[in-house]
Amino acid sequence: MVPQTIAVVNNDVALLDLLQEFLLEAGYATTTYLTTDLTYQQLRDSQPSLIILDVGLQASAPGWPLLKLLHFDPNTVQIPVLVTTVDHAFIQGKQLAAMCSNFRPVLPTSLPTLQH
Repeated sequence: MVPQTIAVVNNDVALLDLLQEFLLEAGYATTTYLTTDLTYQQLRDSQPSLIILDVGLQASAPGWPLLKLLHFDPNTVQIPVLVTTVDHAFIQGKQLAAMCSNFRPVLPTSLPTLQH
C-alpha cells in the first residue's frame, strides 16, 4: 500500500526535519517546503493527504496567501490544512476554514488522524 503524503510548509529547517522524521516513522510519506514560493503549484499538482502550514513564515512569503489560494481553488479545497503559528493569528485560519489550528511547536498528539 502506498503511504499517504503529508506536505509541511515551514521556514524552520530544524522543525521540518523533526516533523519529517516523526511522520516517516508513523508511516507517512512527506514533502517539505521552506517557503511559499512556488509551493502552491507543487501542492496543487501533488495533492497531498494533509498540509501542515506555518502561517507565520517570513514577512516576504507569509502563509496566509497560500492558505487562501488553497481554500479557493476547486482542485485543492478538499485537502485538509493544519495551520500552525507562533502568534495568535490562528483565528484567521479558523475563519478561512482550516481543518484545525495549532500553536508551534506541533506536538504529535495534535496531528489529526488520517486513514492509512
